[in-house]
Amino acid sequence: LRPRPRPKTRLSPPRLPRPPLPTTPRSSLLRPPRSTPLPTRATFPPMKLIGAGFSRTGTISLQEALITLGLPCYHFFELMSKDADLDIWYKYSLDPAGSPLPYKALLEGYEACLDFPICVHYRELMEEFPDAKVILTVRDAEKWRDSLAKIFRTCGWVIVFALVCPRLLKVLVIGVRASFVDTFKMHLDRANWIEAFNQHVAEVKAAVPPEKLLVFDVREGWEPLCKFLDCPVPDAAFPHKNKGMSAVQRKILTVVWRDLTDVRFWLRLALVVGSIVALVYASMNLVF
Repeated sequence: LRPRPRPKTRLSPPRLPRPPLPTTPRSSLLRPPRSTPLPTRATFPPMKLIGAGFSRTGTISLQEALITLGLPCYHFFELMSKDADLDIWYKYSLDPAGSPLPYKALLEGYEACLDFPICVHYRELMEEFPDAKVILTVRDAEKWRDSLAKIFRTCGWVIVFALVCPRLLKVLVIGVRASFVDTFKMHLDRANWIEAFNQHVAEVKAAVPPEKLLVFDVREGWEPLCKFLDCPVPDAAFPHKNKGMSAVQRKILTVVWRDLTDVRFWLRLALVVGSIVALVYASMNLVF
């Protein structure tokens, strides 16, 4: 018998030591490192500019100008985009005494604020932010009245949509509170609007110290604004936005679209239509 050959032994490669496990969390490995930390509540910039001018006095153009200068600006359009802010202003509009406004929480992260309903609260904002300056946007009173009346005429269809669009209803209530209740004192006659406009301008000039107030017409451009804010004049042209009604209409349509894409809107619409059909059917049974 032939002896069986011994199997050849394979030499295994030497085992290398395993690399140490990473000490950083796995989630942090999946994203690039952040160059600057996120701002905390203590690092948010302070309020620098309070707008006391009414809507339709160039506030949208001024907002664009302030953003160009590096000042985040809170405008009525910003309010319309945030459900939490809508709820706060809506509750205040229904019950001002029982729902005080948390100004610092609303304006956290902004360095300027403009337009309705902010301009109605300029006194309270001056107390809340004593280091902030005040800007009063002005224009010809009669042209301002005609422009504001144009908003109410062209946006009359908002009332129909507000019956089934909760966000639009809140926007409507906030706007009515800031304009007709707080500003015009429920005077629907347009002849009284000019008086309310001129009275507001006089009150702001009397309430704000002259060194902290800028009476500003957007047609003046960059020079007085940059001098007041102590910042260099940018190379870009001064923005002139919303000369017509396009910006307002687009923003309202955006709010309507947000409601149309919400399932709850269709449930409410079905409930309203179903209730109307049920009432009509019941009345027909009673008649016939």
